[in-house]
Amino acid sequence: MAKPYSQDLRERVIKAIDDGHTRNEVATLFDIGIATVGRYVKRQRRTGSLKPDKFGGHQRYKLADHAQKVRELVDAESDQTLLELRDQLAVDGIEVSKSALDRFLRASGLSYKKNSVRHRAKTPGHSRSARCVA
Repeated sequence: MAKPYSQDLRERVIKAIDDGHTRNEVATLFDIGIATVGRYVKRQRRTGSLKPDKFGGHQRYKLADHAQKVRELVDAESDQTLLELRDQLAVDGIEVSKSALDRFLRASGLSYKKNSVRHRAKTPGHSRSARCVA
């Protein structure tokens, strides 16, 4: 997983810039991107610090506050699709995307009907029995 460059590297980059090196020279010297050097310089000038912003962490699910309502809807009709469940939530004023609903259900261990068209009609001539004519 990606992570921010070390504080030591950031400080050496700024020191090299302050010593009169160009951004291109510094990028080549430390084997980092020119844009990275530019961001460090901009951050130093703007905030006076080179400390990176918070990186990563856990983000709550949008539906966390409505978990009980979602459970009730799934328990009441467990064979509904994500779109049907999303529409039922929208009636109660809970707007959420299909993918956010899917992630919340998976994390909560709740199951749902995966596909609105489970058993699609087979196209004539593509079934196994049609090929095995004796």
